[in-house]
Amino acid sequence: MVVIKKRSNVIPVDFGEFQLNFPMSDSNIKRMEEVGKELEARSLAIKGTDDKAAIDAATEFVKEGFTQIFDDEEAFNLVYAFSGESTNIAMFYLIETITGIRSEFENQNSKAAFDKYLAE
Repeated sequence: MVVIKKRSNVIPVDFGEFQLNFPMSDSNIKRMEEVGKELEARSLAIKGTDDKAAIDAATEFVKEGFTQIFDDEEAFNLVYAFSGESTNIAMFYLIETITGIRSEFENQNSKAAFDKYLAE
């Protein structure tokens, strides 16, 4: 008999005070990559606007980003409160989240990870 052990498809993102879980489905990976590209485009677009308009636009985008990545509207609220209600800091957390998930995904799916798994 061959026994298959179910592998976790979740990457936990630990904020210290709380944790968000990123399910590694194909659609979520694609959506996260799109959020990253959109973040870059939108940050360039708001560069020349006044402070209030820039903050409003950035807040909306960061909210959309966390909601899309974690498929959870509460994700942004948690991160925004954690950031001291600073859109700027929340945006850095969004960038760190995308970078960290991408890195963890690549580590888990690297040749070394497959070789280690096959050796078990």
